[in-house]
Amino acid sequence: MQNHEAPEHNRSRALFDLIIIGLVIVILTTIHYTNYHYEVDYHILLQFAYYLPVIYAAMRFGPAGGIISSFIITLLFIPLMTHMQSSLTPAAKYTQWVEVGLINVIGWLTGFLTEEERIAKRKYQLALMVQKELVEKLKREGQERERLEGEIRQTERVTALGHMSAGLAHEIRNPLGIMKVSIQMLAQEKFGDGVVSEYCRILLEECERLNRLLSEFLSFARPKELLREKIALGELLDEGVCLIQPALQQNHIELERVRSELDQKEVEVDPDQIKQVILNILLNAIEAQGIGGMIHLQVVEEEGYVGFAVTDQGPGITQEVMPYLYDPFFTTKDKGTGLGLSVVHRIMDQHGGKVTISNHNERGARVGVLLPLV
Repeated sequence: MQNHEAPEHNRSRALFDLIIIGLVIVILTTIHYTNYHYEVDYHILLQFAYYLPVIYAAMRFGPAGGIISSFIITLLFIPLMTHMQSSLTPAAKYTQWVEVGLINVIGWLTGFLTEEERIAKRKYQLALMVQKELVEKLKREGQERERLEGEIRQTERVTALGHMSAGLAHEIRNPLGIMKVSIQMLAQEKFGDGVVSEYCRILLEECERLNRLLSEFLSFARPKELLREKIALGELLDEGVCLIQPALQQNHIELERVRSELDQKEVEVDPDQIKQVILNILLNAIEAQGIGGMIHLQVVEEEGYVGFAVTDQGPGITQEVMPYLYDPFFTTKDKGTGLGLSVVHRIMDQHGGKVTISNHNERGARVGVLLPLV
């Protein structure tokens, strides 16, 4: 609306200025011709007033305005000047012709200088705009460089911890298996002893938990080779939602799956690993939310990418925790391993994708996953 009104305003202003310039020229010429019997000096002084409309026309409309206005004044004034030639001294005649020439020169010169000033101003504004764009570009490049440096540091930490985890898991798993078998044998032998049976049950549960932790360590430390295939993103999400249903029902949480035409977009991925990403993110949302409420799942798209976003209604993520979310073994949960988001980050790196985590409005967190389009 404003862009449409600006040209209209400029046209109205230009028309108004033209009318004012024309009226001044007409008034001055009328005074000359209606008072032609006055002294010649009176007309010479009045002739100087013609500079005003000429200079304004040149400043307002550039060289064209100055030349046209001075040319019109010359045509209007020459008949009166010719009529007065007989009563003028030679010096006065030359002075009048010089004045007429000066009016034309001043009109052209003022218009030329005004146009040069406008060109210089436009160049300055253009340079200022280019400088502003360069500053913004440098700022974006700086942010991108910081992001890439952060990812490099993250990858280095993940690699180092991965090697350490693999060796540690391998060393622990063998004695853990012996302990588990020994506890099972002890439980069978002391079947009638309630206290011993209870202790054995607790020990077996802890062995199972430790075994699951070791399995996660190995999965994190020794990533599988990608077995890519083309598949619709909506199909992957549907399978992930089916797998997560028991956890949703147990926590009385409703999952809102928003469907759109983006569900049909194809990605070339390892389906098993991407389903692991979906499960990890949904499980994190369920644990963050607790009992009840709704989790929002929808397909999203960026230039060259398609993926999904999960939004929960939990307490959100504090700014102190945010920088460490992808660090292996970092967790705020009592029984968490701190490997869930690290595994997600690694899988997305392998696929050339991106993960973003942010707080959603005043409550809850939003996790976005983007994969390259086929």
